[in-house]
Amino acid sequence: MRKYLFTSIAITALSLSVLSQVTEKMKIDSLRTLATNLRDQARTDNLNLLSEAFAVASNLRWNQKADSVSHYASIAYKESIEIDYKKGIAQSLANRGKGELFRGIALRKNKQDDSVTVINAEKYLVEAIALANEIKNDEILGRAYYDLAKIKDLNIKREYQKKAIYHFGKSGNDALEGEACTWLCVDYSQRGQYQEGIEYCQRSIELGKKAAKQAKTNEEKEYKDYLVQQSLVNMSTLYKVAGDLDQALVYLRQSRQFAIENNTGWEMQSEFGELFTLTGKFDSAFILLKDFTKNNPSLHWGNMLLGETYLAVKDYDNALISLQQFIDSVRIKNPKHPDLIRALIDAGKANAGKQNYKKAFVYANEGFELASDGDFKPYLMDVYKLLSALYYQLGKNDKAYQYLLRHTELKDSILNNQFLWRLNQLKSSAANEIKESQIAILNKDNKIQQQQLKQEAQLKKFLVLGLAGLLLIGFFIFRTLVFKRKNDQLINQKIKTELHQKVVELEMHALRAQMNPHFIFNCLSSINRFIFKNDNKLASDYLTRFSRLIRMVLMNSSKKMITLEDELEMLRLYLDLERLRFKDAFDYSVTTTNIVDAGAIFIPPLLLQPFCENAVWHGLMHKETKGHLNVIISEVISEEDKVLHCIIEDDGVGRERAAAFKSKSAENEKSMGLKITTERLALLNKENNSSTFYQIEDILNDNNEVTGTRVQLKLRYKDSVGELV
Repeated sequence: MRKYLFTSIAITALSLSVLSQVTEKMKIDSLRTLATNLRDQARTDNLNLLSEAFAVASNLRWNQKADSVSHYASIAYKESIEIDYKKGIAQSLANRGKGELFRGIALRKNKQDDSVTVINAEKYLVEAIALANEIKNDEILGRAYYDLAKIKDLNIKREYQKKAIYHFGKSGNDALEGEACTWLCVDYSQRGQYQEGIEYCQRSIELGKKAAKQAKTNEEKEYKDYLVQQSLVNMSTLYKVAGDLDQALVYLRQSRQFAIENNTGWEMQSEFGELFTLTGKFDSAFILLKDFTKNNPSLHWGNMLLGETYLAVKDYDNALISLQQFIDSVRIKNPKHPDLIRALIDAGKANAGKQNYKKAFVYANEGFELASDGDFKPYLMDVYKLLSALYYQLGKNDKAYQYLLRHTELKDSILNNQFLWRLNQLKSSAANEIKESQIAILNKDNKIQQQQLKQEAQLKKFLVLGLAGLLLIGFFIFRTLVFKRKNDQLINQKIKTELHQKVVELEMHALRAQMNPHFIFNCLSSINRFIFKNDNKLASDYLTRFSRLIRMVLMNSSKKMITLEDELEMLRLYLDLERLRFKDAFDYSVTTTNIVDAGAIFIPPLLLQPFCENAVWHGLMHKETKGHLNVIISEVISEEDKVLHCIIEDDGVGRERAAAFKSKSAENEKSMGLKITTERLALLNKENNSSTFYQIEDILNDNNEVTGTRVQLKLRYKDSVGELV
């Protein structure tokens, strides 16, 4: 959730719509023309609409049209008084209050005193609420409470926001009700009141999608689509703070899918980068966040998220550089912004990591003051934990314990059982909705199939009756066709059966070749060696990883297709085991580009492992110094195919030197694994020339010397389990 309330009045004022200057000018000119020909109530309604149109224009240009908002609202107020038109009076009072708010914004931008405009705005809005209550006009009440909330303190502000939501709901204004719910959820989430915020998050998603469908202009739809994405990000944030990162990722993917379907332009790079950091996928997080920061230099929170990723990998110097850039920019623009507290706490952690405890306390204390003043409980919880750690490092155990108690008490109050139960209920409800939707689709498909079968039966009956009139000629023709059809079916069925059997056999051979008894024996021998050396911790770690790998292989052995995410997880477990066995003789990295969604791509299991095994055993293990293995996954989308491009590189001894090391059994194992993988790829791509599916080549330096081996693998993939490749 990156938009937050960056100048809350500026963002919430966009509720009227994000219209272009040309569109608003045409609307204003039209209303001005109508005003000259209207009288009485119709004229005052028109003047109020004109005031609201200038308010929309003021959202884009604060200090250019703000006076016009008040000007036309004042005329509408005067003429409504003359004809005793109470609705016109209430509406014009609300618009005059909004005009004063805009004037105050313009004054603050010029660093001038806005206290008078705040007093006037409150006066007009309170009068509008009183009169709107008298005439029972919920639309005016909702707008007046919504604007009045912008100039009130926190508790009163929330009370007025809730009243605005109530009256928007009664008046049927889904767009403004959904918008108010969105920002109220953000406000509650920032201050750790998750139980209160979850209801508004859920409501904002429902209303936002409904309002987006009802948008009348492209500009209006753009803003409403943005609010839908923001609401989905809000739900992701709630699951993230509850520790359910998988469900948080589900909502982020929903938000990104909504962006793709509606072409909103919000690519979610920073949000996915932040979540990848929390899940330990640092390579992917760095790619996303560096790209986001480069392409969006004015959006400074990219530096903060990048700093947090550096902090997670303990690169404290780079973390402080990125965090300080964010802190310096926000202190100038909005010194009370909640993200400033977050960055200060992160900077304190980075200095603590460098054992610069004096600076760490400076950042921690500043963050503590801002979090306390704004009642930002999640950040207050984090700063308590940081202070506890700092005092512990300094040997002041009493103070460390006091702050740890504060951290624990605050955490328990924020993440209470009721909040976690509510999230779990929402998760279960969403799963049930998906199941019900799938059942409905299946029922619909069954009805279509039944209709098709009925039509086919009628058609066959008609053909039989027609052919019966031809007697002998029809009989011979029918018999010939029946024999030919049966023969074709038998041939096709035989081919399909043989092909299916071959696929099953190849997959099972591939699994046995890749997780062969030699590997299992070596793993168990390593565990025995660790136990023999009394290295119980390392033996336990090795056994845990080994059991996880075996479990994943057994689980996926019955599946024809698995997600790329599961494939990479098995590959990482395998490489971790090899590293432990050979005492960290090599390092490895697995990287996916920012367009690859590993959770939505399906491939056959254990395709990459044979190539990595060859790289480790025949390239890196013969190297005298520490080796490196890199796996890079990218996506190529053409008009005909969707292709996954996999590169496996090592800086080992190369193929020629590897061949010189005589190891007959290992060589046979390698050949069998590559042969089976080649045949699997041939079936997957439906081609006969297996040499086109992967390429193995030496890596040469500037002196034409072999410095390693590179394997390039290309295969078509599936977007879903039920889709044909």
